[in-house]
Amino acid sequence: MPLRRFLGSLALALLLSPAIASAQSTGTVRGRVTESKSNLPLAGVQVSVDGTRLGAQTSSDGTYTITGVPAGPQTLTARRVGYSPQKATITVGASATANQNFTLTVVATTLNDVVVTALGQTTAMRSLGTAQQAVTGPAIAETQRENFVNALQGRVAGVQVVSSSGVPGASSSITIRGVSSISGSNQPLMIIDGLPMDNKTLNTSQLASDAPGSATAFSNRGVDFTNRAADLNPEDIESLVVLKGPEASALYGIDAANGAIVITTKRGKAGKGGFEYSNSFKVESTREAPEIQRVYGPSAVGSQTFLYFGLPYPDSIPLYNNVDGF
Repeated sequence: MPLRRFLGSLALALLLSPAIASAQSTGTVRGRVTESKSNLPLAGVQVSVDGTRLGAQTSSDGTYTITGVPAGPQTLTARRVGYSPQKATITVGASATANQNFTLTVVATTLNDVVVTALGQTTAMRSLGTAQQAVTGPAIAETQRENFVNALQGRVAGVQVVSSSGVPGASSSITIRGVSSISGSNQPLMIIDGLPMDNKTLNTSQLASDAPGSATAFSNRGVDFTNRAADLNPEDIESLVVLKGPEASALYGIDAANGAIVITTKRGKAGKGGFEYSNSFKVESTREAPEIQRVYGPSAVGSQTFLYFGLPYPDSIPLYNNVDGF
């Protein structure tokens, strides 16, 4: 039994010796990050050890702690957006704690956003001379609108979306910075992957079929065939850039005098394959049908009209409830 205990203790010591040696060869770095002018603590500053994956973020009081830093000379870097990064070289002792404070200075930072312009070319946002605003594809898709034009309302400054009615599938027109023409179309030009698309709205009043004087003709019923932008699936949009003002006509010609909407659709990307799935559905039911008057016929005042009650219907006349039957 004593021999077994001795061998077990020896094996345990051999297993723990690398961990003990590793713990003894590392140290801890602590410090505080402040702002140079006000000397106030800075939160959210990323302090990292160069050449390693070790790092920490400062808390609300500006302090940070990095454990497991290899012993010896190390270079620390403190970074935060809007401040100039700062480096410091310290010596970390084994099983010891080293202190290093940082003082960051505010600097102006310019972010180089990339947008899509004419012919699908990309350029830095600040190098453009036109007023434009971008909307990401996921922001459009999450609105769950069948017509992506309706998703731009309230998301792009100066853009106004007008729907013809509240009927599902009704057409929607879009104008940028107000109306510029009394008789012509005020809608912007839409460019999808470099190809122009006209967001034209069509209804039966524009058809020349049937008898033009008949009130029941199909061409006189005012049926809405929605706008052509509704043909584009919002889930297929990668990014959307709205070019405002007449400057867009320099890129796309006179058709873009009312502005342009440049749409880039999603593409396959190199790397590990995968797919995304999203689903939504809506159920509507009629709560109550209106009560139909089927007792009295049309009145004979002036002409046949239903504005006034006439004589009761004879029992031999069949009556139908078109609302409930539909």
